[in-house]
Amino acid sequence: MKFKILVLIFFPLQLSQIISAQDTISGSHNGWNDKMTSIYGFIRGGGYYDLNRKSSESFLSSGFSDLGLKIESENTGKYKAFADARFRFGSEFNKPVNYINIHEAYVELNEKNWGFTIGQRILKWGRADFTNPTSKFNPQNMISRSTDPGDMDLGNILAIVNWYPAGKINMQAVFAPYYRPSVLIIDPVLLPENTTIDQINGLITKQELSSFGLRTDFHFTGIDWGISWFNGYDPIPGVSLTNFSIDMSGSVPIAKTQLTLKPYKTQVFGVDFESAVSSFGLRGEIAWSLPSLSYKTKEYVPLEEVKWVAGMDWSPGSWRFTVEYTGKYLPGFEPSLVDPIIGTEPDFAKLAEMLAVPGFDINDYVRKQVGAFNRLYNYQLKKSCHSAGIKIEKDLNYGIITPSVFTMYNFTSNDLLIIPEIIYKPADGFTIVAGAEYFHGKKGSLFDIVDNFMNTIYLTLKVDF
Repeated sequence: MKFKILVLIFFPLQLSQIISAQDTISGSHNGWNDKMTSIYGFIRGGGYYDLNRKSSESFLSSGFSDLGLKIESENTGKYKAFADARFRFGSEFNKPVNYINIHEAYVELNEKNWGFTIGQRILKWGRADFTNPTSKFNPQNMISRSTDPGDMDLGNILAIVNWYPAGKINMQAVFAPYYRPSVLIIDPVLLPENTTIDQINGLITKQELSSFGLRTDFHFTGIDWGISWFNGYDPIPGVSLTNFSIDMSGSVPIAKTQLTLKPYKTQVFGVDFESAVSSFGLRGEIAWSLPSLSYKTKEYVPLEEVKWVAGMDWSPGSWRFTVEYTGKYLPGFEPSLVDPIIGTEPDFAKLAEMLAVPGFDINDYVRKQVGAFNRLYNYQLKKSCHSAGIKIEKDLNYGIITPSVFTMYNFTSNDLLIIPEIIYKPADGFTIVAGAEYFHGKKGSLFDIVDNFMNTIYLTLKVDF
């Protein structure tokens, strides 16, 4: 622990001295030594107070201190190296945390008509504001305890080749050799008795779980649009039934269920665009997802779906309005015949009746329950699904104070999210953020499952340097 503290104190100082010394060296190899290097970052402290906190629990379910350190070195038109490391100490969801996370660390080489990037990189496809169905190379932390939305992005080890065959066209090929999953919003969920979920921790490197994608962007007068193809493993894994057993020796059946997060392979064909009409910004996406396996035989695999997004932004004066509609359609939809394994109370009387039926397969029934939960999580319990979101912001006192409210509502599941927030900047480089997150859903819905630990009031203080 003492060693880590010394590293945090002396590493930035020593690194800046080394870089300063290197930057004084001049050379003549095509200008490659004419580089610029900078070190910057932030220090942040904050806390999240659970609105549904029990009296026996800690006052803050998440309280933390962060150090973000960014290093950037580049030779204009030749190469660029960038690293973003995050250090956090504290608590998240009442569990102690102490980790170093490499947010990004990559090297980029650029020539006249092409570029090559390799390393840990956050890569987003699509142009919508709230939802990006075409973006599959960027896993996210859905339960990120941070007031910066960018902290949700986890990135991945990527090799990226960009080609610029014409001034208005650029093409991109992306290869991800490893699999890194998103952190699901259900991770802190209190599971039913005798039920466990085996998580995926970090990268999966020992299995062949690579992904590949191609994208082309067209930049025409008044409109930008792109087409993309992804072939690989979705960053949101499914929940698989690993083992199930039931003890009938007592007066009440005792079931033991072991679940595992499991990646699934899919293809995603996408189209997106961005344009402007008068003072309105317009953008949208449509994506067709085709899993390689069937949900009928593999409970962790979602259904084939077509998902679309249409959004608009408008900034009259000091106001900013962002509106977005999202819809999806399931071409091969069949209704689920069982209830999800998580989110509903087990009915032991009904279970005993089913067990008494000759030929009833309890393992197949539980597997279907796991599949129903995956459909609940992916909003695939209905043949179509519709939701909308809006964010309203206003700059006060020349941008020193910015109040905002973000609301998203799912018309199909009735899930509701509201995030009111105030950003206050009393001095250059100093930011105070206060707000709340409120999740609400009907009984058994996804937001009903997570609202116990996701409904919070938060406060953070941040200093940039």
